[in-house]
Amino acid sequence: MKKLFVVLFIFVFSCQYKANQENKIPFDKMKVVLYQLVQADEYYSRTSILDSSLLKDKKNIQFYKQIFELNKVDKDDFYATLSYYQKRPTEFKELMDSAYELSKREKLQLKIPQN
Repeated sequence: MKKLFVVLFIFVFSCQYKANQENKIPFDKMKVVLYQLVQADEYYSRTSILDSSLLKDKKNIQFYKQIFELNKVDKDDFYATLSYYQKRPTEFKELMDSAYELSKREKLQLKIPQN
């Protein structure tokens, strides 16, 4: 019985350790990076319709690299963290809602006339 308990304890501990390893970027930083990536995608989609050379040059990948560098985030860490959140629908929804709220705040700031 003790052996079963020890094996079960090790199994549970190792699963928790792995889950913690996948979430490498803090929530607040992740929502900012995610929001910026969505903005870059939107910009790329709109401009590539008018300028097809962007498609050939794969400018969207360059945008992603710039965003990762700007936020000091490793690409692999970002995708590991994104995968972590996608496996947890409640937390993923919270992340997406937070990124959406960030976009709403930014739009409000742009609409407020400054004296």
